[in-house]
Amino acid sequence: MWIKARAARRFARAHVAPALRNWWRHDFPRLALGVLLLTSLRFDVPQSSDRGAMLDRLLAGQSFDFIAWIADAVAGKLGHELIAPQAGMSESQRIAFVRDYVRRISDQQRLDLEINRLYVDPTIPDPALVSAELRAQRDLARADLVARQELAESILQEQVEGALRDEGFALGGQVMPPLRFRMTQLPHVLIVSRRDRIERIDQRELQVGLTVDQFDSIERSTEKRFNISSFVTAIGGLGAYPTMLPETPSLPFIIDTAAHEWVHNYLLFRLAPVAVSYGDDPVARVINETASVIVQREIGARVLKRHYPDTARDLEFGRAEAVLASDRAAQPAPFDFNAAMRETRLRADDLLAAGKIEEAEAYMDSRRALFVSNGYAIRRLNQAYFAFYGAYNAEPGGAPAAGRDPIGPAVQALRERSPSVGDFLRTIAGVRTLDDVMQAGR
Repeated sequence: MWIKARAARRFARAHVAPALRNWWRHDFPRLALGVLLLTSLRFDVPQSSDRGAMLDRLLAGQSFDFIAWIADAVAGKLGHELIAPQAGMSESQRIAFVRDYVRRISDQQRLDLEINRLYVDPTIPDPALVSAELRAQRDLARADLVARQELAESILQEQVEGALRDEGFALGGQVMPPLRFRMTQLPHVLIVSRRDRIERIDQRELQVGLTVDQFDSIERSTEKRFNISSFVTAIGGLGAYPTMLPETPSLPFIIDTAAHEWVHNYLLFRLAPVAVSYGDDPVARVINETASVIVQREIGARVLKRHYPDTARDLEFGRAEAVLASDRAAQPAPFDFNAAMRETRLRADDLLAAGKIEEAEAYMDSRRALFVSNGYAIRRLNQAYFAFYGAYNAEPGGAPAAGRDPIGPAVQALRERSPSVGDFLRTIAGVRTLDDVMQAGR
């Protein structure tokens, strides 16, 4: 027994001890360094407090793929501009081509509606069979639209650029940044606001083709996860590059939206404070959006008057008829949407300022029922709704959804003090705060 123990000690001194010394000298420092690195490095898993990163994870698979869309749009634009077939067209030919294009959009949408009605009608047992001819017409109309799209867009781009060039936005004859847009299916956007006050704090573009029940699920899950207010809504355009515009037969809407989104790109091109801080500063966002609406109206009206005067006259006639109709009315309208929406925003602001968050949310939801009962299909009315629509504050006296927000009226006053819409936008490119807007031009 003693011999065995002595042999074990000899073996330990000869083999185990040197191995331990070697591990201590060489391997232990490496192990300690590894543990230190593992505990100090930031992993690619966001902390629970990182709302933006967690929101991205929550919306995985439902977010819009901007990179793929932009790559496809840029490739199409570059390929067309190498040929530029519009250069050989007269002004009358260009105008006729655009008018025909928007008419074809209307025909395409009419076919889609007719097909949809057949599939909805419960008395039709085989809608695929009944709609076969209509679907064939639709597919041919879609292929024809795709073939004409780039040329129609190029003509409209040059027409809007002509009005922008008149305002001094060209460098060597080229409007900077160049106005480029593509008509496409637009993604919906998820707007995120604080609950204790109406303030947009985040936004995400969602995948095209999501359904209303998916919108509702996204809103509920984000609100539960982050204790915020959320709202998924459609948009009229998106300031990517090229700009995203909806496919619509409304020529005034196409032109206005192209001008609106170009303003966003211009301000970013100039590194304007209200563009650089757009995502983080609610004041910058309202200044940016309100200025864009003001510019779009003036540039859009000029383009219509110059190239599509009949359409411009139709718009003016429609406005005059609306005024006459309101003057002739024996009784005021039974429901004033603007007045009711303004009242809702003001009351919600007061309740939130008093710290009554749940009461404010219950009040907004009850008001939503009022709007719906009067024919306005508002799906959600909450802090995020007002944070989104309140940013477009270019209506005289302030937009209904903006409440007491003074930014919009200040931007409008700046336009009134500016010699031209071009001077106005160049001034906007240099402002940072509401005080800057109020002081500019004095």
